[in-house]
Amino acid sequence: TIDWKDDTDDESDDQELEAHYMYMAKIQEVSPDAVDTGPIFDTEPEQK
Repeated sequence: TIDWKDDTDDESDDQELEAHYMYMAKIQEVSPDAVDTGPIFDTEPEQK
């Protein structure tokens, strides 16, 4: 069996980050006003 936990943390972080942006994009499509709640997209992807 493949133990996905053996993968690099960076790969896992990238998947979580992509899921986060996809989620935020969907929210903004439903409620454009959500953009005004804060600088959501100003965070750096490489932030550790």
